[in-house]
Amino acid sequence: MNGTVLVVDDDPDMRELLQASLKTRGLDVVTASRLDAAVDLLRLRDVDLVLTDLMLDGESGLTLCRRVNELRPDVPVVMLAGFGTMESAVAAIRAGA
Repeated sequence: MNGTVLVVDDDPDMRELLQASLKTRGLDVVTASRLDAAVDLLRLRDVDLVLTDLMLDGESGLTLCRRVNELRPDVPVVMLAGFGTMESAVAAIRAGA
């Protein structure tokens, strides 16, 4: 399997866990801990998928989802939430996840 995944999470343990798991499946992984760093990576690198947390240390994964859709509308976004609600799921879908 080929492809590059951008993992965005402010929790370093979760970032490392996701990175290790995806790499064992043959994927290339780049990571970011903040929204602005993720946007910078999207401008510099081709990625096939963005995997992001819903809450990013005072920022929203929904904002990142909107930015991905503006910059790279062909790249799907998958949102993770430790404590998701129906409202957050609907908001994620409306943001393009």
